Amino acid sequence: MRHWPGDGAGAIYRRCVGWLSGGKGRVKPDQITRLDEYQGEAQVVVAATQLGTEYSQSQARRIVDEWAEFFSSGPSPIRALRFVSRTPRRLFEALRGQTQLEALAVKWGDFADLTPVAGMAHLRKLQLSGASSVGNLQPLAGLHRVEDLLIEGLRRVRDLSPIGDMRGVRDLELGGDWMTPRIVHVESFSFLRQMPQLRSLLLHSIAADDLDYGPVLELPNLTSVRVMEVRGMRPSIDVLKARTPWTE
Repeated sequence: MRHWPGDGAGAIYRRCVGWLSGGKGRVKPDQITRLDEYQGEAQVVVAATQLGTEYSQSQARRIVDEWAEFFSSGPSPIRALRFVSRTPRRLFEALRGQTQLEALAVKWGDFADLTPVAGMAHLRKLQLSGASSVGNLQPLAGLHRVEDLLIEGLRRVRDLSPIGDMRGVRDLELGGDWMTPRIVHVESFSFLRQMPQLRSLLLHSIAADDLDYGPVLELPNLTSVRVMEVRGMRPSIDVLKARTPWTE
């Protein structure tokens, strides 16, 4: 898991998509733009937008249209899918047809509704970066096989309780925009009491308005943890550091 933004910043990203990142015994898939470049591979890295001047506006629209039609037509051979450029809402919406996915990573986009991933029962790794338009996490609650979960760029979400229903999650990272930085305020972290299985936890650029950080101390299986310091937090950051496997 990434320990802190700026310190090994891509670590959880690489692990979240696992076999897409190369590594020992693995071949990193080539990045593709057009649907006609796809040859039935199980691991795919797609850059379908932000294409530059070599594509006209009509060509760029057609590229997104073709991918959207392909994804929405039903399950494909793809098992691990990574978007490395802006993912427009209509492209994200089309993913509801990809119920076979085991890993999904979205760099950023204007998607607001997460129901397209709700039916991905095989999903084990999920990364939603740049999720600034998302206001409701409830569609994720039924994804019981997800083990690695990263959601960042949050702005509108207040209620994190649906994550507590994701009983398979072992590695969790949540945050606002750490590059700006822009801190997102949520109601509480009480959902953590439903997740004793957590091994690693990173809460960056995110603050609980009830100031209760006690649930972090109730996670018996943690091997790595770090949260953002907030004035008035209970217990204090020093207590958390002393009583948890804190990672600098």
